[in-house]
Amino acid sequence: MSEDTGSNAGGNPLAEQSGDTLVMWGAMAILAIWVIFEVITEDYFVATSTVAIALFVAVVPRIDAAVTKGLASAAAFAKLGGYALVASGVTELVGDLRNELFDRDGITIVAALLAYAAYALTFMGARKIEL
Repeated sequence: MSEDTGSNAGGNPLAEQSGDTLVMWGAMAILAIWVIFEVITEDYFVATSTVAIALFVAVVPRIDAAVTKGLASAAAFAKLGGYALVASGVTELVGDLRNELFDRDGITIVAALLAYAAYALTFMGARKIEL
């Protein structure tokens, strides 16, 4: 006999999150990967445009509503930013494959795989947002 002891028992925790939240977490993960693996250890490169998009996606929706009133709806901004991050992620993947990134040391491969997971999370969130 199995007993449901929690709200997430047997469920998918990602399925319960809103699309905006998944996009924000993906953007934050990309920023963390950039800080740890590029700024600190210099083992993996994240494109500057990707970092800029991730910063906008993570920061702009949290600014005072009076400042961001003329932009667009938060959902449209998150969806557009999420898809822009995914496009950057595909570009990063192609560049990594072209530059034979997977022939390097283990930490570089781990950084790349974490980045791809963040792009996938962002994609899942952007697809989930309904306008």
